[in-house]
Amino acid sequence: MTGRAGVAVLVLVVLFCLVAPVLTGHDPYLPDLGRALLPPGPEHWLGTDQLGRDLLTRTAMAGRTSLLVAFAITAITTALGAVAGAVAGLAGGVAGRLLRFAATVALALPGLTLALALAGVLRPGYVTVLAALVPLGWVSCGLVTHTATRRVAGADHVLAVRAIGASPLYLLRRTIGPHLAGPVLTVATADFARTLIAVTSLGFLGVGLPPGADWGGMVSEATPLLVTAPRLAVVPALALAVTGLAAALVADHRRDPERRATQP
Repeated sequence: MTGRAGVAVLVLVVLFCLVAPVLTGHDPYLPDLGRALLPPGPEHWLGTDQLGRDLLTRTAMAGRTSLLVAFAITAITTALGAVAGAVAGLAGGVAGRLLRFAATVALALPGLTLALALAGVLRPGYVTVLAALVPLGWVSCGLVTHTATRRVAGADHVLAVRAIGASPLYLLRRTIGPHLAGPVLTVATADFARTLIAVTSLGFLGVGLPPGADWGGMVSEATPLLVTAPRLAVVPALALAVTGLAAALVADHRRDPERRATQP
């Protein structure tokens, strides 16, 4: 039930980000100082910000950026982790030890602190966010895929296919790969929630995406007005919280069958 609720909320968030700017008809980037800080009303359902821009439209457009960047980073790290984990899991030996060593080193590093340090020496932008979050983002998927591959590789049907001389590529694509989809998708869902928080955190601190481009940037811009116009920060922060919670519910729901399967 919680998994379905999480999926439903994610779908609603995506639809909101896609449809709201079209329905409102307001330009999310064009300032109109004559309409600055208007309260919610029929023309501006959530009011306007300090530059007279429609808050609802800005939140939706910033959501597009936040979700797209988080999804892109998650897709890259999932692909890297899945390939590295599957290859190391099938090869075993030195490859497996190297993967575990690399994962241990990566887990020992302060992830967000390292990302902040890297982003701090680069100009804010999409490439900076990718460079800050991708290098350590593959670890969880790599370890999960490695464990799943080792488990599947010891099954009788896989051993039989290997005995007749099947190539490692064939094994990964045809025999082992289908069994990895579930674990990989589960860890990718959890990674998406963490990546979304990391992307918006960098935006809030001003070292990630361009100012105001994502939910974190919107909250950062609204911080000086927390007393006079708290909705400017509450609306994007609430959108982030709802999206992150929905993704976490989906990931937790997907973990439950795997937990039950591993219990005696």
